[in-house]
Amino acid sequence: MALSIDATNWQGSSLIESDMAMHVLGDTGNPQLSLGTMNVVEEEELLQEWDTLLNVQTQVLGGREAAWLESKGFGASRGVLEVGSASGRYGSFLARGFPHVDIFGLEANPHLARRFDRIADAPPNYRIHLGKIGEDPLPTTLEGRFDACILRFVLQHVSNPACVLRAVHDVLPPGGKIYVIEEDLTFLTTRQDWLPFRVVRDAWLKVTAASGTDGLIGAKLPALVQEAGFVIDDFDITLRNNVEMGAGFGDFMVSALRVFRRTMPDLVTDHEVRAAVAGFESSRADHTNRHVATYPQFLLTATKKASGISL
Repeated sequence: MALSIDATNWQGSSLIESDMAMHVLGDTGNPQLSLGTMNVVEEEELLQEWDTLLNVQTQVLGGREAAWLESKGFGASRGVLEVGSASGRYGSFLARGFPHVDIFGLEANPHLARRFDRIADAPPNYRIHLGKIGEDPLPTTLEGRFDACILRFVLQHVSNPACVLRAVHDVLPPGGKIYVIEEDLTFLTTRQDWLPFRVVRDAWLKVTAASGTDGLIGAKLPALVQEAGFVIDDFDITLRNNVEMGAGFGDFMVSALRVFRRTMPDLVTDHEVRAAVAGFESSRADHTNRHVATYPQFLLTATKKASGISL
């Protein structure tokens, strides 16, 4: 199910109004990547869990996302800057799907970026550079090479999304496109009788709140993007569900739960992980035929206005 929103009149909560923003904006010593579950990813065991999650996430969600990107003109780009590449799983997927588009990854976490070397048969039109958008200068080799940017599940993990979006606006040429894919846990819903999903949802809410990740970023996207100077072209809310996502839905949920357990063991127990794994496995046949849970995706595309043109 997809819902299109008239983003030109969107009045959602702004970053400045959120409790999380009031906390992090006061921390001037860490203007960007100071919070979020991704900020502590460096130990090998956690990196392996992220490898699994990113692979499953790409397999389960990537097809519909690529179709949306294609419909919004992604394939017509001269080149695309991917901010927040992680280990390159998703960027490699996009590069294979759009072989005529050069995609340039930019990742702030060196431990994640180095995982890209482990990807077999990496596509020739994709590579990862190390750096923080807005803090580090872009590599000179990227100058004039891209006219679009994609941020997928990135803004929720940074303590100042407005700063990141302004930096992206600055590096794009006039008329350049931005594509943003996020989630919003407000719409992560289930029937009361499906225990394994409730375990994952509760863990998701606890860990994101404790780590500083903004799990409610989806509804804030239009205001954030407009404040950065972009003109919004389209804003869609898509409620994916367990039937549409198939057997991979449970794999996705369990992979996320294992990342949460490894990230914050004081908040997520081994017992909860085992209960969720057993619950998804025992109901695998049933939950692929009965609608019992939703997973929300917020998809936005916007354009940097041409010089001399006012809104």
